[in-house]
Amino acid sequence: MSIEKRLQELARLIGLTSYDIKAYIALVENGPLTARDAAIKANIPSSKVYSVLHKLYRLGYVEIDDKKRPELFYAVSPTDIFNRLVQKFSDYVNSIKPLIDSLQLMYESAYRGRVTAQSELLYVVRGLDSTKELIMKSMGYGNLDIATPYTELLDHRVLSMVEEISRNNETRLLVSQDLVDYVKDLPPRIHIRVRDKLFGGGFVGIGGIVLVIKHSTDYISLYSRQDYIIDIAKTYFNYLWNGSEVIQR
Repeated sequence: MSIEKRLQELARLIGLTSYDIKAYIALVENGPLTARDAAIKANIPSSKVYSVLHKLYRLGYVEIDDKKRPELFYAVSPTDIFNRLVQKFSDYVNSIKPLIDSLQLMYESAYRGRVTAQSELLYVVRGLDSTKELIMKSMGYGNLDIATPYTELLDHRVLSMVEEISRNNETRLLVSQDLVDYVKDLPPRIHIRVRDKLFGGGFVGIGGIVLVIKHSTDYISLYSRQDYIIDIAKTYFNYLWNGSEVIQR
């Protein structure tokens, strides 16, 4: 499937028209364009191109240099738009979570005896793979705090997500002494500190919190989205963070 067709599918989800997508692709492929050139490159009627480009500008997908005559239109980075959309969807999903929780409680009250799903307080899993899935779920795209003495929890997929999140959000990483060489080459925008000993691991993001303990060769993890549990975790993380040392990079 072509890029344009895939973007047309996305466009329907976020309220864009085919002209909007064509105009944006033209700016991505060709660089800054005047409205006239954008209409030609994107095969958009000249009578509609101004309204299309200014709509994209209002949505934050296009920038305008109005000091030039005629004015020039620039595409905003696709990565920036992607992160913005992810944040928008995440904010919406999080905003309706209290409604779903309320409906779930009413459901459990009305359907006693046949309810198989209970309201989420704590979610417990065992094993490294299951733990890493919970970690990915917890991070989301917002401010992120991580404390870990376990190299296994910072594999390529997790670190890639951490680096992506850190582009637009405060990201703090607290590690034990033996992980310093493993993380010191991460981008400087990621704040890294070291502490002699960490009893276990923790990931606190907008998607929830994961607490991790390694028992022998296995992992036991707790996941929660409850605000008061997240607040407790943040308070404890800040205590550890304030008593740790900055890594010299």
